[in-house]
Amino acid sequence: MAIVQQSNTRTAEKAKKKPAIPAAKGPKKPHNPWRWAFLILAGIVLGCGIFLGVRIFTPAANTPKVTQVAGAPSLTVALNRKQINQLTQHYLDDYLKDSKIKYQLRVEETSVLLIGTVKFLGSSIQFNLVLTPYVQDNGDVQLRAKQLAIGSLNVPVNFVLSFVQSSYKLPKWVSVDQKHETIMLHLTRFKTAGGFQITAKRLDFAADQFVFNVYLPD
Repeated sequence: MAIVQQSNTRTAEKAKKKPAIPAAKGPKKPHNPWRWAFLILAGIVLGCGIFLGVRIFTPAANTPKVTQVAGAPSLTVALNRKQINQLTQHYLDDYLKDSKIKYQLRVEETSVLLIGTVKFLGSSIQFNLVLTPYVQDNGDVQLRAKQLAIGSLNVPVNFVLSFVQSSYKLPKWVSVDQKHETIMLHLTRFKTAGGFQITAKRLDFAADQFVFNVYLPD
C-alpha cells in the first residue's frame, strides 16, 4: 500500500514538472490600408486647419498702424467743395513741380475724382478714377475705388493703382492698397510747415460742407 502511494506521488511530481504547451497563436490580422490612409488624411486636415486658423487670427505684419492726434482739437473749420479743390490744387502744384508725372485730386458733387495718366502698351493714357470717401474713427480718410474710365480700354482698377503706387510721387501720408482698391489719406500723419495738423470730422456732399478738426502746435 505504501509502494502504491509512493508511485502515485512520483507520478504527480512528474506531471507538475512537465512544461506547459504554449497555446497556439491565431493567424495575424492583416493591416487595413484604408484605416491608415484615413488617419493620415485626418492629420493633414487638422494640421491645415490649425495653420489657417493661426494665419487668419494673426494680424498681418504689414498692417498699417493707426495713428491718433494727441489732445483735443483747437478749432473746427468747415469748407465747401470749391475751397477744398483750391487748397488741394495749390498743394499738388507745389509738391509735383519737380515730377514728370502730374495728377489731380478733385472733390466732385458726390465723390472724389483722381485724374492722371497710366502707361499701357508703351503709350500714356489718361484715366479718371471715381472714389468714394469714408471718414475713419481717427480722422483719416479712406478712398474706395468705385468706377474707372480709361477710354475704351478694359483695364482693371488694381492695374492703375499699382502704376500709381510705383510711378507717382505721393506724399508720405498717402498709401495705396491695390489689392483692396483703396487709397488712404493718413491725415493724422500730415503736418503743415506751421506745425498744425488737420483731421476729417464730417464730409457732407449733399450740403457741400466738409468739416475738419484743426490742432494748433503748443
